Amino acid sequence: MTHPRLAPLALALALGLVAGCSPRPVEEMRLPEATPSVTATVTPAAFPRTVTDRTPAAVTIAERPVRIVSLAPGITETLFAIGAGPRLVATDTFSDYPEPAKTTTKVDYSRPSAEQVVALRPDLVLLSSRQRDMVTRFRDLQLPVVFLGDPGSLEDVFANMRLIGRVAGEDEAAETLVRGLERRVEAVRAATAAAPAGPRVFYELTPSLYSASERSFIGSMFTLLGATNIALGPTPYPQLTAERVIAADPEVIFLGYVGTTKVDASSVARRPGWSAVTAVRSGRVVQIDPDITNRPGPRVVDALEAIARALYP
Repeated sequence: MTHPRLAPLALALALGLVAGCSPRPVEEMRLPEATPSVTATVTPAAFPRTVTDRTPAAVTIAERPVRIVSLAPGITETLFAIGAGPRLVATDTFSDYPEPAKTTTKVDYSRPSAEQVVALRPDLVLLSSRQRDMVTRFRDLQLPVVFLGDPGSLEDVFANMRLIGRVAGEDEAAETLVRGLERRVEAVRAATAAAPAGPRVFYELTPSLYSASERSFIGSMFTLLGATNIALGPTPYPQLTAERVIAADPEVIFLGYVGTTKVDASSVARRPGWSAVTAVRSGRVVQIDPDITNRPGPRVVDALEAIARALYP
């Protein structure tokens, strides 16, 4: 998976947002409302520096952090990508990439223990939308918290990466990372620009048919690629009915999750009425790695490229 409430904990645990053997968060399905794009102000070039996070609040980082706690996989992956991984003293339970992230001290993702985090003596704590309700509690304990919230687009994902670079003291590395990702996005955009009208698409996040609209960073990828996303609506992560999906007749279905409930093309075809859906009849039910599509981190452009290949083979 941010928004008009989706009962996030029940959704994450009961509806199988998982990859491999463990439940995995769709980081963006956590906030009770959409959040504005990240803005950041650094004054002066060296530490101390002040940023405005997504609460929004002005947060001053006194010195370059050497003990960082990351509570979202996308944040963790970004920190490693910009060279700050060795300074992580703890990560959330779902942070498992790159390989060194697996061996860090683990903090619960959904309800992180404030006492455990305090005991780690961090000089920077990075929170995601899932921990929105913990921000005040952590700040009351004088923890240096920067809240990143939920990106609503690829541009927001990149803005978050730049902000992570600023608070971690890795501005140049973050800028280099983002510019490289932006070049890849532009290459995909150019390669698909001449394609005819894109196919109708349904992105399935859960067996109960939660999806990703154009208001989410996942949905923004379909918009960029010219596809017609059937999950339109006022919320980033709407729940569709089977009747609505069948009536919309998607030409491509993406399965963006795996878990204890195994869903594949054959099981989709066995759903009542779904055998008539164009995507099912034409064999275009695509399983995609949720660790790249559902995490707003550096691998999100891998997801964009994979989606582009599936849409325009």
